[in-house]
Amino acid sequence: MTTTQQPQTTLVLGGTGKTGRRVAQRLRALDLPVRVGSRAGRPPFDWEDRDTWAPALEGAGAVYVSYYPDVAAPEAVDTVGTFARLAVASGVPRLVLLSGRGEHEAQRAERALQASSADWTIVRCSFFAQNFSEGAFVDAVRSGEIAVPAGGDYGSTWYKWLILQMQLREARTLIESAEPRNVSPLKP
Repeated sequence: MTTTQQPQTTLVLGGTGKTGRRVAQRLRALDLPVRVGSRAGRPPFDWEDRDTWAPALEGAGAVYVSYYPDVAAPEAVDTVGTFARLAVASGVPRLVLLSGRGEHEAQRAERALQASSADWTIVRCSFFAQNFSEGAFVDAVRSGEIAVPAGGDYGSTWYKWLILQMQLREARTLIESAEPRNVSPLKP
């Protein structure tokens, strides 16, 4: 008799937000189990209510950590560190943190996550790690001109690559998402 190991659930914090919903969609498209971490999720998850954290972590094998309101916020260091330690204590081996490029406070939150014994990946994205179909630039895109001090740094599509990192389970990896890279073998 052969047994096949079922993939563990990935908890996607901010799973209804800008990046989280896309990460969750990509995981589902790969037929991987996903739990959306949000106040409306089942079970609910709320960064401001630590009593919601353990139930959301139950049975998870990985967590995509998108901290609200911002990983560079002063309270993020304590909150992200506390969450990471609870995740490890709950049996979650893998954490992927969405961070910000060039943000000192965000790097302090990164170190708090790294201090846990989890296998971690940190994805530092730039302001351009977005799809331009929503948010601050949508009107500029529609008008045909985007003017920003970017210097040609267009790290705009990284979701497939992020999912690949979560699948490969590369541990203790720091990624600057604006670096050029081939993001292929993953579908959809």
